[in-house]
Amino acid sequence: MYIIYNNGKFLLSGNAAGAAVCLEAPVYIMEGTEKEIKLPAIGDSVFGDSANHVKLEIRQISDTLFYIHRKWTNVSDNTVRLQTIFRVKTCFVPERYLIPCVNVNGNVFGNGGEPKGMERDGKKWIFGYDREAVPSCTMTENADFACGLFVSGESDVSLQSSCSIWKDENGWYQEIYHPVIESPVTYAYRDDYGPAYETYITLASGESFEAGFYLSVSRPRWVNYGICDVLDAALEIFGDNSGLAVPENKAVWDNSITFARSLITDYEGKKGFIIGFLPDGKGGFQYRGDRCFELAWCGQNILFSRMLVEDYIRFGHEESLREALEILDTRAACCTAENGLLAAQLRDYVHLNAATADTCNMGYGAYEYLRVYAALRDIGIDRPAYLAAGKGLCDFFCEHFSDRFGFGKQWRLDGTCLDEGGTIGGFVIPALAKLYELTGEEKYLAMAEKSMAFYMERDLDKFCCTAGALDTCCVDKETSAPFIMSGVLLYRLTGKKIYREYAEKAAYYFTSWMFHFQPVYGPEDEINVYDVCVKGLTSVSAQHHHLDMYAGIVVPYLRELAEITGDTHWRTRADMMWRAVLQYIGDGKLVIHDVVRPVGSQNEALFHCRWNFQGGRRGALNDWLVAWPCAFRLSVLAAEKDW
Repeated sequence: MYIIYNNGKFLLSGNAAGAAVCLEAPVYIMEGTEKEIKLPAIGDSVFGDSANHVKLEIRQISDTLFYIHRKWTNVSDNTVRLQTIFRVKTCFVPERYLIPCVNVNGNVFGNGGEPKGMERDGKKWIFGYDREAVPSCTMTENADFACGLFVSGESDVSLQSSCSIWKDENGWYQEIYHPVIESPVTYAYRDDYGPAYETYITLASGESFEAGFYLSVSRPRWVNYGICDVLDAALEIFGDNSGLAVPENKAVWDNSITFARSLITDYEGKKGFIIGFLPDGKGGFQYRGDRCFELAWCGQNILFSRMLVEDYIRFGHEESLREALEILDTRAACCTAENGLLAAQLRDYVHLNAATADTCNMGYGAYEYLRVYAALRDIGIDRPAYLAAGKGLCDFFCEHFSDRFGFGKQWRLDGTCLDEGGTIGGFVIPALAKLYELTGEEKYLAMAEKSMAFYMERDLDKFCCTAGALDTCCVDKETSAPFIMSGVLLYRLTGKKIYREYAEKAAYYFTSWMFHFQPVYGPEDEINVYDVCVKGLTSVSAQHHHLDMYAGIVVPYLRELAEITGDTHWRTRADMMWRAVLQYIGDGKLVIHDVVRPVGSQNEALFHCRWNFQGGRRGALNDWLVAWPCAFRLSVLAAEKDW
């Protein structure tokens, strides 16, 4: 497919007559006004009026990608302060739109207060570049065309920008503003807003500023997946994070095992891994007060136990094996309902049938039960209760799959479905695939394939995953992880090409939440103070605009996906994620916020944009030392046979 630039239009040759993406004339807004002023053309790719002169230069990078350079000069005798708009009109009729990490086709799922739709109170949404995985990126598409626009990082001035998508009776528009604007309000906290954030470019007489833009116009790789070409291009344009120092695997392992074991404590005579540490107000840390011992999700009790078993297998640490077996034995005996459902919390053993659990905790917990059963069996330790725990959960969902809602979200352990919503039920699929691998029973493979097709066709084929980030109810990133896993597992088991495709789709969705660039921060912002690189970290959800280490869970599967597909982009992304999640891990000497971090610990959240920013500053780290980043980190190392 070729794109022809002609008189301000990018025409896709060989397609329907009239289909085009058009560059609009440059627009500006003077400080103190809200009026948009469009500059008239005064030459070939030159625009201007009595105060402004704008020159565009356009270079074709590939069949589908263009680079546009813009030089804006103040030709008046006065100093001016203004905001500029680079605008593209999509002359085809889009069927959906995307602002990565911020707005997935309007964020219609969920009951939260996150930004929804294209406008608020009759004004178009404008979002700062540092909220998006690709800076100031917008995407519009239909089955035939995909138009992606994002800003260049060639300078701090170019990078510091904002974006918007809107439409009127004449068509759809994608915009990049300079400098940073958040309007009509700033999404500043979960479900809450602050005032608009407005900045301006100051140009003295004769002074110029320059910025670059990338425009991708292509045919979607799959319907609703127009973002694929943009993500591949961004990976190459902004580069990876290979400059990050990576600690030795053994050092990471030892520190992480130390942290895992520090989480082991007692709950009414039963051992488990508590969910994490919070500051104690005395210069140290203490266990979180609710005594939460979670099966999976944030607590990862079964995954941690498998990691202790791995510690024994690799290094002969018998204490790790003893602790793992005690925790696993307790959990299997006390927290498995007669119908096969699994309690999410250790405390639920008292009134098991009245307790509730979600399919993320139960599904991923069952998957790890089956994996640890297999690991122990391979070294001659038979724990049939662990197989039974995984099998019981899979048997329940084989009997309770719904053609309308799949595996649902929330269940009472007496077998009553309390919440049918979301894509979260996909966490059951890896357990089904693993159980088939262990037993050879066809019903588990059949259900894995059936449920995989259900969730892919209903949700992921629409480029939308929901409800897996359990502290929200919105479009999110986490819920796509089990489909990367399941696609790889099912391809490994069956060799069917459809599962390779499913895994790639899920992986593109997941990496649309992965930061491809480093935003600009001041020397006093904590991202710079603690020398943090955000490339490879992932934004959480449409409701929670912060970065975390969740990408660790998919690193082994992306590496395998690279081998399956021969596409080295997946290995590059996996390595970026791995390097990113190894930052600021406690080593007994690391001091953050004037407190020494415990060995192997790592805080959960990095506030990279104007969301939950502390004291009005971006780039802050929090002090919630939760369990799961350590568990995922260990699981990446455990997946590598040769360190």
